[in-house]
Amino acid sequence: MPVTGDSLFNPRNFDRADLFKKLFKESQSKLFWARMRSSYQRPAYTDESLARAIREGIDPSGRKLSPLMPRYQISDQDMAGLTDYLKSLSSHNDPGVDENSIYFATVVSKNANTGDKNAMLSTIAKYVEWLNLETKGNQDHPNFSPSYRSDFAKAFRIWNHEVWELSDNPAEWPKELAAYYQKNPVFALIGGMAEGSWAPIHEFCEKYKVPCLFPLTQTPPVAQPGHYSVYFNQGILLEAKAMAKYLLKEKKPDPAAPIAVFYSDDVEGSDPAKAFTQTLNADKTFAVESIPVNDVENFRAEWAKYVESHPQIGTIVVWPGKLKGAILSELAVQSQKIERIFLPSELLQADLTSLPKEIMPKFYFSYPYELPTAYHPHTFRIRAWMNTRKLEISNPRIQFNTYYALNLLQYSLEHVVDHFSRDYLLEYVEHEAENALNPGTFPRLSLGPEQRFASKGAYLVQLAGSEEQSVKPVSPWIVP
Repeated sequence: MPVTGDSLFNPRNFDRADLFKKLFKESQSKLFWARMRSSYQRPAYTDESLARAIREGIDPSGRKLSPLMPRYQISDQDMAGLTDYLKSLSSHNDPGVDENSIYFATVVSKNANTGDKNAMLSTIAKYVEWLNLETKGNQDHPNFSPSYRSDFAKAFRIWNHEVWELSDNPAEWPKELAAYYQKNPVFALIGGMAEGSWAPIHEFCEKYKVPCLFPLTQTPPVAQPGHYSVYFNQGILLEAKAMAKYLLKEKKPDPAAPIAVFYSDDVEGSDPAKAFTQTLNADKTFAVESIPVNDVENFRAEWAKYVESHPQIGTIVVWPGKLKGAILSELAVQSQKIERIFLPSELLQADLTSLPKEIMPKFYFSYPYELPTAYHPHTFRIRAWMNTRKLEISNPRIQFNTYYALNLLQYSLEHVVDHFSRDYLLEYVEHEAENALNPGTFPRLSLGPEQRFASKGAYLVQLAGSEEQSVKPVSPWIVP
């Protein structure tokens, strides 16, 4: 039930829309069904009866609440403060909602990859168009169903979606986001894509209490506290930790053969290099040598210097960051004396067919996704949905992840009904994340209270065949 001032401090009425999940999607006891079908529910809470419920587990009608609900020994002063807070909670809808529409936006930066942006935004546009057609049909026929769907009529809103495009300068993003929000407040952000650190957008969402659902970023601010942004995973930092955990499980290395970490001196290079080194340093027998580079020429010079000074070279780790477009061709030339090279998953998106076949077995990639051989029934439903709407599937991973964010938002809003509280929405996002919606991009997606990363692990893989660029695992699913 919604924990809002309106629902607590008024008599409870039987509302199947509010109770949909409990009535139709969860197994309930006979006592629950008897209470729900009773014409007598419960009177409104008062300050005194609310205190009794929290301290003793007894509701205003004198019935005992479920023993699963904790009882709290709370002082009179704290109880008074809590009561005042609950009375004000969701006393009105959050910004971004009116009688007919609910407003959303997607944040993109100008310098983000154009093809990736188009794949994401075209998926959102098709989904919003499809959902709005269904909503308009329901609104035009208020008595369209004799069963429970009619009870949701009060919840129907037209989705109004716009794109918030940011400049190439992240220092300006807070000001640009605030201007967009002041002009047209939105209820939530859907997806998103920006080159570089996601931290400025994360901070905006925390400041304005705007949910941001599953942006497509490799650099979520893992170390920063956050309640309103929900991510698929920890991005490049997760890959770094999983890679280090894989090496830690191997036999102890020869101290004479240190692990060299080459990294670009930007966020997408230095942050994973730091996370990798910190995780690896949990085992003091490892020797790690970190080498920053700022361009391709610098990488070439540092690589040559390292190879010359180390006659025995076992493991090299490369976090290319801004150099990702040129790093593979450099590695193809420079890797003859190296036993193995560890790389992030994003380099699997490059064309590897031109690389010499003899060096392919040396490449190991972190891979925070589901293996290509896995089976997820929902994948076929999504593909069919896109095909019937003539949506070109140009980037399945981006488009399927975007569809998941949209589908989860739709499911959650159906349960929120007309209690348009952003915090209430996030509760349902947490609850519904693993509800048969997995698009097949990740082995599993799940959230709990205040969990903000839905996928927690990664594989280490090698190429199974350069022609198809399919991969084969060399490790189990690693959760750092």
